[in-house]
Amino acid sequence: MLPPIHRAVCCVLLALGCSSGPAELAGAAGAPPARQRAKPSLTPAKVADPEPAESAGGALGSGGAPAEPTEPTDVSCERSQFVLRPDVSNARDLGGVPLASGAVACGAVFRGPPLRLSEEGCQELTSLGIRTVVDLRTEGERLGSPQSECVAASVVPAPLPVPYGLGPEDYLRDLNTDESVAKVFHTFGDPEAYPIYFHCTYGRDRTGVIGALLLLTLGATRQTVMDEYLLSAPNVGAYPDALEAVLSEVEARGGPTQTLLDLGITEDELAVLRARAVAE
Repeated sequence: MLPPIHRAVCCVLLALGCSSGPAELAGAAGAPPARQRAKPSLTPAKVADPEPAESAGGALGSGGAPAEPTEPTDVSCERSQFVLRPDVSNARDLGGVPLASGAVACGAVFRGPPLRLSEEGCQELTSLGIRTVVDLRTEGERLGSPQSECVAASVVPAPLPVPYGLGPEDYLRDLNTDESVAKVFHTFGDPEAYPIYFHCTYGRDRTGVIGALLLLTLGATRQTVMDEYLLSAPNVGAYPDALEAVLSEVEARGGPTQTLLDLGITEDELAVLRARAVAE
């Protein structure tokens, strides 16, 4: 029997389709669900392919120490600009996403898949100044697909396992016991960690749930969160019904701030997150 939080984590990941591969899915196919629920559609949403933003590649080399932390206050960048193309198809800066007060600061928080980069991609990564990489994959996934050697950022492993068999409504049921999710937001609460890049295998599912909770906490509307999530659809597909269930669960738990407080995130950490990731 899986621990409650691992059963809780699995369900939206199943609905969102984030798996480490066919073998892992086959190995867990016999796990019985804890309760019967109507499952959201697993047919990927199809949306118009957004116009790709030009790469912000630089000429700072492919290695060396991460850039010194900066105060991200610029909102002049293109909203949700894709980066690290063509090496990585679904990596983007969350900068420019509109919030109740201002927008997400440009160059502060990035989301995507693992950093498997060419020499040119390594140069662009250096120019982005990423200081911390939060890896949501399991140890087996990390060993099977390691990041490029040029990644000089500190890596924070925060594995969200991907067992199977439940419905998405259970995902956040026991979130206050999930050390990995807490670890992610403790990292967001560290002023020295920025800029931050967080990822799972495809930059869509586990990454999408963390991104949704992050944007809600910063003051984005549900529709804005959904719109940002759907930017992944042309690259790797998307499962909006499942994410909608997660958003409803956050609301049922008293909202994003209360969800994080129950998780053990402090008011000071939330203040750091908002100061570093919001440009008014």
